[in-house]
Amino acid sequence: MSGSVFTGEGDYGIAEIVKSRPSHAEKLQHNLRDTDLRECLIAGVSPWRALMQSLQIDTAETYTVLLKEEPVMMFGVVPQHDLVARIWMLCSPVVEQYPKTFVKLSPSIVDYFQDKYFLLENVCPIDHYKTLSWLEYLGFGFLPSAISSNGYHVLRFVRCQNLYYMQSLEDTRPVIS
Repeated sequence: MSGSVFTGEGDYGIAEIVKSRPSHAEKLQHNLRDTDLRECLIAGVSPWRALMQSLQIDTAETYTVLLKEEPVMMFGVVPQHDLVARIWMLCSPVVEQYPKTFVKLSPSIVDYFQDKYFLLENVCPIDHYKTLSWLEYLGFGFLPSAISSNGYHVLRFVRCQNLYYMQSLEDTRPVIS
């Protein structure tokens, strides 16, 4: 795939990545994967609100992946303060038809945001094994204990510029099968 290092808006082979607009959220909200819909439920927000939240925050950075001019993924970061940002992504099932494209591009997307923030973080349902494995592949670590979010067990995942901090999580991370 040409242009596999994410640098912001541009053409990335079969995918075009652009700054997100409300019209992207409008279309994507009706086409999310079941796991993404469940994450919205656990967070206590509708898909529309989940996709629109970062568009309403001036300091947030949000992108949309377009395939054949249709939004299939929105992702980005919402700064919590100067050093920490909440990283997120919501997708349609279409992305699973192009696994090589997204697996190849994902590490550089995370690196792009990691260059801007000391710590990237969020939570993931403890039983979303495929997502947890993907996050581990991307270099995220997990805090050892699950926490509760609206009555569901979730794991906090983090990725830090400081390798020593990340290595300290290695001995305490939960088993992902």
